[in-house]
Amino acid sequence: MNVDQPGIAWRDFQATPSDHRPALDGVRGIAILTVFLFDCLKMPSGGAMHFLLRKISTAGWTGVDLFFVLSGFLITGILIDSRRQPGYLSSFFIRRSLRIFPLYFLSLWVAFGILPQLCEFWPQARPVAAPMAELGVHQLWFWTYTQNWLFAFQGHWPTVNYLNHFWSLAVEEQFYLIWPFVVGWLSPRRLAWTCWGCVAIALGLRIGMWSLGMPSVALYVTTLTRMDSLCLGALFAMGMRSPVWYPRLTRWVVPAILALALLIVGVDQVWPLLQTETCGAQTIGHLLLGGLFGSFVFLAASLRPQQWTARLLSQRWLTLPGQFSYAMYVIHRPIYKLLLMWDWSFFPEAWRPLVIFVATLFATLAAAGLTWKFIEKQFLLLKTYFPRPDARHLAPPSSMEAVLADSNLAKS
Repeated sequence: MNVDQPGIAWRDFQATPSDHRPALDGVRGIAILTVFLFDCLKMPSGGAMHFLLRKISTAGWTGVDLFFVLSGFLITGILIDSRRQPGYLSSFFIRRSLRIFPLYFLSLWVAFGILPQLCEFWPQARPVAAPMAELGVHQLWFWTYTQNWLFAFQGHWPTVNYLNHFWSLAVEEQFYLIWPFVVGWLSPRRLAWTCWGCVAIALGLRIGMWSLGMPSVALYVTTLTRMDSLCLGALFAMGMRSPVWYPRLTRWVVPAILALALLIVGVDQVWPLLQTETCGAQTIGHLLLGGLFGSFVFLAASLRPQQWTARLLSQRWLTLPGQFSYAMYVIHRPIYKLLLMWDWSFFPEAWRPLVIFVATLFATLAAAGLTWKFIEKQFLLLKTYFPRPDARHLAPPSSMEAVLADSNLAKS
């Protein structure tokens, strides 16, 4: 979408969509549960139920694409709402650091500092000593949020896969470092064109790299090949705030979701799009998923609380994992690896992976709840000393309310 129209400037954009919306917590919940299915549910061959669970779990990698789109949507919205206000950059970087750094760096400290010491005194932990020592050789990449480039340069996933999922955290951190300057410097028209340019570049790079036979992991983890999801989220954030594009998007977002979902499922039957690191997924797949998830995030953000879809997305079984999604993502794989070391032989072999999955989910939820209460929440309280700049006075006082009142979505 080109959000720039004659006479439309940043001052015409409405700032209220960055307010907290429970439905978006539900979207986060869907994203983290989808990732869990991919990482922690390894169903064997069997009957129809096994086939269905295996089919769903193997498509769970798409949860990362949803996280990327959601990050692009939320971060761009925050930046637009506070653009050219005093403390625009300092507030953003400090608030982001308080949100993501404490748990991330604590995890690295445990992995590379505490765990090797623990292995010397706790015999049960010694089986992980050698793998962690092997991983620790490359720990500088993790400390500097560049591990995704390490995986790309190596051309394969690390054999010690306890922290493989941290690649997406590196992509998002690199996005956070650059995007505030892009949004702060560009006009709406130039920002929209920049987003579309990044989408085209990411798609072109993936197609070119695949054609050259480059390792699939390099296409999957580098920031340049995955920035289309982030930028599509950014475009929907602009549309959310545009008095021109908001009513258009609300009219077409539901048909777009249905059409894209049917297209993805249909194409997947003849050219796999939902299997990770296939040609279809690595080329056009991420783009189609970005469009689908961007439409879905926009829909969730534009819903009114009384609408049934908003109430569905606001169910506690979705919003609770959504609230804890960051901690759950960081710690879920080590917990899963730990539980795999236990003796599960007293469960039927056919259903043992499902039991382990459920155990991992509840254990991770419990651990994430503790980290939220004693670590994340305590640092988030410090945000009160670094308030987000408020740019709402730049928007026409009733533009978004008028759009909401007239949109088909608001009436549904």
